Formats: sequence, C-alpha cells, structure tokens
Amino acid sequence: MSSGRESVVPGDEELSCNAAGAMLSGERFMAREGSMSRTKVPFSKVAMLSLALSVSTSCAQIAAAAPQVVDIIKPGVTSKHELEQKARLRQSIKAAIADLRQMHKSLEESCHILSADGFIPKYVLIEHPYAEVVQSLRALEEANKEGAPLAALPVIGEEYQTLRRQLAKARSLAVRNEILINQRLSDPQVFDSSIDSNGLRALADMATDRLHRLVG
Repeated sequence: MSSGRESVVPGDEELSCNAAGAMLSGERFMAREGSMSRTKVPFSKVAMLSLALSVSTSCAQIAAAAPQVVDIIKPGVTSKHELEQKARLRQSIKAAIADLRQMHKSLEESCHILSADGFIPKYVLIEHPYAEVVQSLRALEEANKEGAPLAALPVIGEEYQTLRRQLAKARSLAVRNEILINQRLSDPQVFDSSIDSNGLRALADMATDRLHRLVG
C-alpha cells in the first residue's frame, strides 16, 4: 500500500552535483595543507629555548666551579683534586661552547629564511623566541666578563675566551633575527612623493662614479 508519500531518490544530476562539491572541498583542503607544508618555519621555539637553557646551565656550573679552581691552583704543584676540579670546569666550558655553536647554526638558518621573500604566517612569527634568547645571552655575557680570573689561567683561559666570543656571536645573530621578524610584522608605510625618479637615478650614478674615482 502507498502511504501517500513518495520516496525521494537522488537523481544522477543531484549525485553528480554532490560529488563535484565534495571534490571541490577536498581540493581546497589539500591546497591549504599543501600551502602550509610549503611554508618554511624559520625556527623551533622549543628547540631554541632548550638550547638557551642548556647554555645557562653550563654557565652556572662554570660560575660555581671557577672560584675553587682559581683558589687551589698553586705554581709547581698539581694535586689530584686540582686536576679533577679543572677537568669538571673545562667540561662545562666545552659543553656551553658546543651548545652555542649549535645555536648559532640554527640562528643562521633562521636568518636565511627570514631574509628571503618566502611567505611566513604572522601567527608563526609572533611566537618567536628571540627576545628571550637575547635577554638570556646578554645576562650570560655580563656574568662572564673579559677580566675574570679564569681568563688568566693557561689553557682554561683560552677556552673561556672562546666561550665569550661564542656568546657574543649567538647574541648578535639572535638580535638580527628579532629585527627581521619585527620588520615582517610591521605594516609598511607608503608616502606620496614628487621626487623625479630619473633625477634620483642620475644622482646615484654620480655618487657611484665619484666613489670609483676615489677608490681608483
């Protein structure tokens, strides 16, 4: 018996329309996913902050061991205790230097990505760790001064100076990356100008020619 209602069965045209819509949605999703996969993320916040923490830990160990090493060193006398203390101190210095070199390499790679023209989403940029890294490295530079007693020790003094140079190099590159990110996050301001572009180009050519004459 008929219930008075007609069951609605989708026709071929309706099925084709639904399938086309589903395919279009899938293509849009895949396009978004592909776009994100092609986006180069310039840093790993967790990895960078972990490196900064590791460097800080090693520097804290250096600060704790340094006074003991300086006090126990006596000219012409080398005890087993002195050798052990010096070995621990040198191990902490080398660990800090190794972490700083790894940090510098990572910062350098980030700098290349940030300097390129590739698109980086704003939500990625605002999560950058460089402000914290710069602050941490500056504090470590202040704690490890050039005139510290460690700098006057043989062998250890050279390693200590290497540590200070690595701190300065990593901090300088972290500052540069922070500046590059701030430039990307800032909206450029456009001003109307009536400067003659041909005249400006001619002025630049004159300055270049003068520079060549001075050098030559």
